[in-house]
Amino acid sequence: MFIWILLFILGLFLLVKGSDYLVRGAANMADKLSVSPMIIGLTVLAYGSSLPEFGVSFIASLDGRDGIALGNVIGSNMANICLILGISAMIRPLEVRMVTVKREMLIMVVAVFAMTIMSLDGQIGLADGLILLAGFVGYMIYFVCDALKISTSEGNRERIISWRDAIMVIGGLLASLLGAKFLVDSSVVMARYVGVSEFVIGLTLVAIGTSLPELVTTAVASFRNQSDIAVGNIIGSVSFNTLLVIGACAVLLPLTSPTLVDIMVMLVVCALMPLLFWTGLKLTRLEGLMLLGGYCAYMAYIFA
Repeated sequence: MFIWILLFILGLFLLVKGSDYLVRGAANMADKLSVSPMIIGLTVLAYGSSLPEFGVSFIASLDGRDGIALGNVIGSNMANICLILGISAMIRPLEVRMVTVKREMLIMVVAVFAMTIMSLDGQIGLADGLILLAGFVGYMIYFVCDALKISTSEGNRERIISWRDAIMVIGGLLASLLGAKFLVDSSVVMARYVGVSEFVIGLTLVAIGTSLPELVTTAVASFRNQSDIAVGNIIGSVSFNTLLVIGACAVLLPLTSPTLVDIMVMLVVCALMPLLFWTGLKLTRLEGLMLLGGYCAYMAYIFA
């Protein structure tokens, strides 16, 4: 068991460091392409920091571990909003524009609602996965077009992407995938050893572990008073997890949910996020504390 614990730690380290290099390289590329901070948060940073979730869930699906695949996404979405956004708001209140609440947050809620409807029969299958992937493609086209409009309006600035940035992106991707493999294999062994289901392990231990890149990225952005990046990172990560990660995994292997309670809780939390920001276009420290309290209560419920 000691070897598997070391393997879990090594996998987590590779995931975090790989994601860090990926995010830094991709952010440098985006900056040189004159992309706005909110777009960077919604796409480049969100997808880069969510790579661990994708790697873990995708590899878990390949191995037939649908419990870890689905539990990881649900747990990560919960951690992103309640844990990470809560901590970030306590560091510094997060401010957004009304267009972010009405557009980006609404898209996120619609994606999670669609996934919830698909899971009502107890399973997210091939057809559901294809629909979610189609939604992700539409989501990307929308934001890429938006980014191109902004970039074009800023003139003919010279855009040269460094080869170092490209190496950071490729190296970060490979390290994250290798770390995901180690994390899944060790998590399965530890789950069996302590007698806990793979779904619960994915919902808690793996989900929190793979959410560390989002935690670091969002907390640092909040500390630097970059609310657009902090909030955009969370919105993009939840949308990415729901549309691409669940979609890709469901195409490989039908995802069976042991209970609908966890998915419904995730939907309620996602719907709560735009409501909190609607009042004053700000997430206050008190509201951040409430989110943290809700996450602690959810963890207590899981292990009760």
